[in-house]
Amino acid sequence: MQQRADALPLHLCALPPSGLCDPLAADGTWVVVAWCETDPITGCVAIAAELPRVADPESFARLLAVVGEAAADAGLGALILRGYPPPVDATVALSTLTPDPAVLEVNHAPAPDATTFASAMREVFAAALAAGLEPCRLQYDDTVADSGGAGHLTLGGPSPATSPFFVAPRLLPRLVRYLNRHPALSYWFCRFPGGCGQSPRTDEGTRESFAELELALARLDREPATEPALLARTIAPFLVDPSGNPHRSELNVEKLWNELLPGRGRLGLVELRAFGMARSADVLAARACLLRALAAMLAKVEVSHGLERWGDDLHDRFALPFHLRRDLQAVASDLAGAGFALPPAVLALLLADEARVLGSATIDGVTLEIEQAVEFWPLVGDVASQERGDSRLVDPSTTRLQLTLRVADGARHSLHAWRVGAEGYALRLQDEHDAHGPLKLGAVRYRTFAPSVGLHPSIPALPQLRLTVQRAGTADGLEVVVHGWRPDGEAYDGLPADLEVAAARRRERVVARRVILETPLQPPPSAATTAWALDLRAV
Repeated sequence: MQQRADALPLHLCALPPSGLCDPLAADGTWVVVAWCETDPITGCVAIAAELPRVADPESFARLLAVVGEAAADAGLGALILRGYPPPVDATVALSTLTPDPAVLEVNHAPAPDATTFASAMREVFAAALAAGLEPCRLQYDDTVADSGGAGHLTLGGPSPATSPFFVAPRLLPRLVRYLNRHPALSYWFCRFPGGCGQSPRTDEGTRESFAELELALARLDREPATEPALLARTIAPFLVDPSGNPHRSELNVEKLWNELLPGRGRLGLVELRAFGMARSADVLAARACLLRALAAMLAKVEVSHGLERWGDDLHDRFALPFHLRRDLQAVASDLAGAGFALPPAVLALLLADEARVLGSATIDGVTLEIEQAVEFWPLVGDVASQERGDSRLVDPSTTRLQLTLRVADGARHSLHAWRVGAEGYALRLQDEHDAHGPLKLGAVRYRTFAPSVGLHPSIPALPQLRLTVQRAGTADGLEVVVHGWRPDGEAYDGLPADLEVAAARRRERVVARRVILETPLQPPPSAATTAWALDLRAV
């Protein structure tokens, strides 16, 4: 339904009806109850109308026209509609707005293609910005955080029968395997990943469950034809979080073919939840392109054979942006090889994340780059009881920084003799290579603040992190201090006005100076080191 430019503005509030049934409407008699109240959008007094239950969209459109004409004849400038929600069928594209704590949740109607989706998202983002809403939060210390919601994306078809997961029954098992083998799809776009997050992977639960998943996928491979009920019953038990919650899982199949959910349980839909809120409509559309291409590829060919047991690498190596970007580029290579190449502009939008960059410093042709890495925050307290609440308590006091040492442009010497230290301890760096040449890569973890309720109350916080860079055998080196706040200790003049101001605050928190480093670096205890990180909390 489209509203005429000169039509009365109608505000539809999706609130629960006052009764469980509407016998008059069932008999064909529509009764519209009206009263005066304050419009929550404009603050003005209006006449509000409670709508009856209507059987089909065409009748609902006629009812709206009658109510609108009556309100216009009465000289009303706005009308609040309550009561029963509009009926929906395949001819209706329904979008809903739901108030959640501190955010407005938008569930947008499906789009038949990426171009339509991109256009719709630009309209949604423009309307949100016009209403004073933002897709992200800028915090005082420069951190760019989610708006508080998420940017989940759902795949399906115009009808359950045409769902790609039923047209190509091998698609869902292949998607499960592919996500397992490419952690970038789980962590790169997500701001709170891990087993305690909002979209845990299948290998972030129990070992027994993961082993059973292998068997379940193998059994599906042996089926000559897979009916929707068998597909859902086989895979759904494994697509849950560690507490068994099917809604909070990387792949949510509650509306795939759920016989326990009447009405909307058998729609052939799969929701992918490992996506934080995108910062622009084009970025969100690029993510949709990625998922559509993945679905098209996996419906056609099996790319990943078997599940990967990542072990400690999952939360160690793949906590680093370097490896997540490399893994995402491998996904793009798979897509291109299967004939579903992403346009360069789309891939650039997917890989870009300037908010991770904190700063850099150079000495004698060698540059240290500092980037925010992924941290997996644990839940605090009883997990089962927290499942029943609106929010869950985590300990976010630990941060992880990726440190990259590379030869600056034009320099000709080797990185072999260079050392990086963190708080006086030698940092283990792995040799890597990218399009810009050789580099050394590692990470450091430390506590940035002491939470009032959290883990490890005896571990002090580091308000600033001291890093050093020097060539072996020389005392001359570089000291780089990463401050948790303004280096002068003064307060910020309010929140950052935009992303550029936030980036400037990040840069000013990284202070470098040339110094004489007379004290040699100490080897850290083995308990504080992993293959890719030094955990200063354990030294």
